[in-house]
Amino acid sequence: MKIIYTSQGRMYLCEDGKTREIPSERIARYRQNLQDIYRRKEWKTTGTGAQFTQTMAAVDESESFFSSISGVTAYKDEMIYSLKLDNSCGVYTRSVDPADDIEGLILSSNDTEINEIAYSPEKDKLALSLGGGGELHIAVLEPPSAVYDELTDGDSSERYLSFSEHVPGRLYFSTSGNARNEYGGVTAHAPYSGAYIDIETNAMEEVLSDEKYDFIHLKENKDGELWYIKQPYGGEHTEERFGIKDVALFPVRLLKALGGWLNFMSIIWGGQALNGKDPRTAMNERTKGYSQKDIMIDGNVIKAQKAADKKEEKPVMPHSRVLCRRDSSGGEEIAVKKGILDFAFTERGVVYSDGRNIYSLEDGKEELIAKAFLAENIIICK
Repeated sequence: MKIIYTSQGRMYLCEDGKTREIPSERIARYRQNLQDIYRRKEWKTTGTGAQFTQTMAAVDESESFFSSISGVTAYKDEMIYSLKLDNSCGVYTRSVDPADDIEGLILSSNDTEINEIAYSPEKDKLALSLGGGGELHIAVLEPPSAVYDELTDGDSSERYLSFSEHVPGRLYFSTSGNARNEYGGVTAHAPYSGAYIDIETNAMEEVLSDEKYDFIHLKENKDGELWYIKQPYGGEHTEERFGIKDVALFPVRLLKALGGWLNFMSIIWGGQALNGKDPRTAMNERTKGYSQKDIMIDGNVIKAQKAADKKEEKPVMPHSRVLCRRDSSGGEEIAVKKGILDFAFTERGVVYSDGRNIYSLEDGKEELIAKAFLAENIIICK
């Protein structure tokens, strides 16, 4: 069994308990183009001349770009992934083999945001969550064609797409209305409700809704059971408190801040850090690992350093985020597992991520598959 997932904007293949990154050829080519541009003008930002004219670059500009894999889905014998790259977005086909870097372009845009995607092998249709200006709507196309039809509209966001394994052409998703201020900016989202739409008839029905909860990652298996993740509306946020430890460490942090300021001035005016290192090396060392204090996942604020602690065994996600299921008759909600980040169906059960590991759950038996930090957008490839 091959498991594809994303983690912090990158793609990975999990097979036989081992994980390997699946590189994006599009990102690699973009980086190479930036490096070529940087090399052509490097003479302007390095050396004694640059120090004298105060044009010394503190970081390698060829690495100063944003990239993130926003969605993946199985596609015939390959896979399709969606990508955000600086001010553009794209959808590409590629092999699930990390060593095969040949990719095919389906869609590219400089003015559209593309998030999660889902493919229906029965209908040969690719669904996308795309939009802009705070709105995300469902669009459908037939790959490799880039021509798509939008199925939903309004001031809302439709996300977390998944085609039913029980009813061909039925697309499950989560939808949330937008609240805007007097300037037109989105200030808040309503609770995510769960719904489905028939991509042939455009008939839509809401199936899960509660003003106190978000219903996301709705998926229907071959038996017609509806599985989903239920969490408190808006997710959980940890509170910052100023305690005794902060008071005791205040002098140390003040001296550290002063040292950082002096080091910064040394780089600006002298072209060299106080420790004698190249300023680009000093900056890169500071930004290794987790530069952000928190990680935001579906509204849940996760402490970055604590989440990255490999000795910790507890799930990264809060216990209030629960994997649930209902039978084909829409009966009583059954809580399956707490602290779940994402999941996918297998032939006999499910695989799921708790933010640290990927597990299988088949016939009531749970088994560790592999270590996988913040694994989401999980799909199973044959």
